[in-house]
Amino acid sequence: MDYASILEYFLDSPFEVEPSSYSNLDTISVHVDIDGRLVTLVHLCVDELRQLPQFFLKDPNSFGELAHVLPLPGIEGLGDICVNHLDSVSVNFERPELAFEESIQRHVELLRALITDAGFNQSELLREFRTNWYVNTKDLRSKKSKKLYCTSNTDGFELLDIYKPASQNSMFSVVTSFVAHPQEGNVSGAERYLRVGLRQQQNDAIGCVVPLESVNPIVPRTADGLKAWLLESLQQLPAQAEFKSDKSLFSFRAKEFWLILNTETPSGRTWVGVLLKLDKKRAFPLTLEKMHPWKIEPFFVEVFNKELMLPRSGANPSLDSKKVLLVGCGSVGSEIAQKLGSAGIGCLDIADPDTFSTSNLYRHTLPGYMTDWPKAEAVAYQLQEQFPWIKARGSSNSLLEYRHYDVLNDYDLVVIAIGAPTHERIFHDYFVKSKIRTPVIYSWLEGYGVGGHAVLDIPRKPGCLRCAYIEPDTGVRGLASNLNFIEPDQNVVKNYAGCGEMFIPYGAISSTQTAIIAADLAVGYLEGKLKESKKVSWKGDSTEAVHEGLKLTKRFNNFTSSLKKLPLRHPLCDLCQSDEFVVYQTTSGTRLFLPLLLNQKLQVYRQHEHTALESAGLLIGYYNRYGDVVVDSLTEPKESDHRTRTAFKLDARAHQAEIDEAYSDSDQLLGYIGTWHTHPQDIPHPSLPDKADWRNHEQDNPDRPLFFIVVGRKETTVYTLDEGKIVKLSIIQEENC
Repeated sequence: MDYASILEYFLDSPFEVEPSSYSNLDTISVHVDIDGRLVTLVHLCVDELRQLPQFFLKDPNSFGELAHVLPLPGIEGLGDICVNHLDSVSVNFERPELAFEESIQRHVELLRALITDAGFNQSELLREFRTNWYVNTKDLRSKKSKKLYCTSNTDGFELLDIYKPASQNSMFSVVTSFVAHPQEGNVSGAERYLRVGLRQQQNDAIGCVVPLESVNPIVPRTADGLKAWLLESLQQLPAQAEFKSDKSLFSFRAKEFWLILNTETPSGRTWVGVLLKLDKKRAFPLTLEKMHPWKIEPFFVEVFNKELMLPRSGANPSLDSKKVLLVGCGSVGSEIAQKLGSAGIGCLDIADPDTFSTSNLYRHTLPGYMTDWPKAEAVAYQLQEQFPWIKARGSSNSLLEYRHYDVLNDYDLVVIAIGAPTHERIFHDYFVKSKIRTPVIYSWLEGYGVGGHAVLDIPRKPGCLRCAYIEPDTGVRGLASNLNFIEPDQNVVKNYAGCGEMFIPYGAISSTQTAIIAADLAVGYLEGKLKESKKVSWKGDSTEAVHEGLKLTKRFNNFTSSLKKLPLRHPLCDLCQSDEFVVYQTTSGTRLFLPLLLNQKLQVYRQHEHTALESAGLLIGYYNRYGDVVVDSLTEPKESDHRTRTAFKLDARAHQAEIDEAYSDSDQLLGYIGTWHTHPQDIPHPSLPDKADWRNHEQDNPDRPLFFIVVGRKETTVYTLDEGKIVKLSIIQEENC
């Protein structure tokens, strides 16, 4: 590192920077005046700049207790200043002087706030209370510092049983740590995870959770100071906790008192531990004189309950009440199970009739020692080992067997990962006919890393599994999914050792990616973020598939929406398509079908009030097999539209974006078929600007008939153009199509 050039850079700087030495180490010192006090920062010289340059505070004790300043181990008289995670900053190592300038500014800014604002310093000390506790009390702990897992579900006063380590000689802290478990209550998940059944209780020991209304954030560094601090803190008990302490703690006699203290800080509720020990049983010492013979020792507390652990681990506590059925736990299903478990799902039933074999090793979550285990039971066991509060059960049921069990409505969600489209379609048919209310996710992947898919089918919402089987060219329901990237009726299966060893070639990355999109749909629905049926695909590389001579679909070639959640509903699905329409017809027989739901949406914009502005949008639709035009959806007014009482001007770009998206999502089936707007008239008539605008639209779209809806206060009229002539359609009736 060229420190000479760095020092030269600071010659014209407001900071006084100079070379120095400290404890026989080469250093750079920075002197700055903060509120009339000389503050010196010391940088220990390094060979290479790999992070934001670090500076230490000289003589930190002279400033009292400062937040974010801790003793520097091994070097007396320097304080480690925590400005941020130094490695997280992208440093310009090619211009180190700029990195030094940035670092000095950050250090000085933090120290200035701490030194000049006592309230801010006190607040930050409280925020950092847990960190300071374990740093400042290190000299009071035994050589092998005690760690304790507390399974209490409350931050109020509670008596605890103390359990010894399950093993003294292990590299894993869970079995070598102490456990504090509520004397009353059942915390089965934590008990299992912490191996409470294998432990012995600590003799003559009393444990308890002690809530404090406030604490002195300055943590003492001596045993006498810590005893005084503890007695002072116990004076801050809430009234209810004080009553319970007098009755259940202070009146008991023991050789050990394990106090798990908690208090509210700006960072949330903070937990620390204090152990009082004596070689004979005595009541809890409530004065310094009585506490004098007791040994005091701080210990590390790891609170181990759902309320804290789930959100801290990235899980969602609200999912703990959800019950999910996962059918299929092969390469995709086992990954889905892991993702659902890590999301915080409370109950997961897993079904798969297969067993785990060596051929599954490289694309499955199960370890090798579980070879020949039933897959579902093995995955359930694996989940319970990793996630303490999950209820996971395995069974050998197949998907179609669930048609004979009256349990499907008991679940919040069913997830299917079996890769058998015929079984899925049969199951879906049963679901529809039985009017099951539970949403279902179907997931599958394709060979050679081409891609994978997942659909969320929410009953009584637009979009179902059948929508994914409508043939784009004919509009009829087919046998292969229209989401697929590989053309149907091709041999994708590999055969290495006869009929019993046939498999679809794909790797663990492909199965994991497919599991991720399925699990993402599942969690999104269970969290209430997804309220409509959706489809998601990921698109991979086609090189290997093409090399094998496989033909790819038009969707693969045109697909640009990997990982995007798209509407599942297909306009031509015979199950999802609305059969309630308002039908308009020209004298030549051309018909326009407007779904009742869309007609009702249009009526919302009627200009009944004298202040109501004109509304407008575009019509999105398609041509059915009979040549009729069906309105599928419409765009609605945008904030960027210009609207008055008697006129409007659309934000063309915003409305066209919805047309483009519908066109892309429907395999080019949907498109622009006209416009709609309102008039402040009971029975609306097109204005001259309307007619001129419609003719312009017709000239821009000569390949299709366009329709124009005008919504009045009492009636709605519909028009089209025939060789430039405006023609009004007659309403036939509201009928089934």
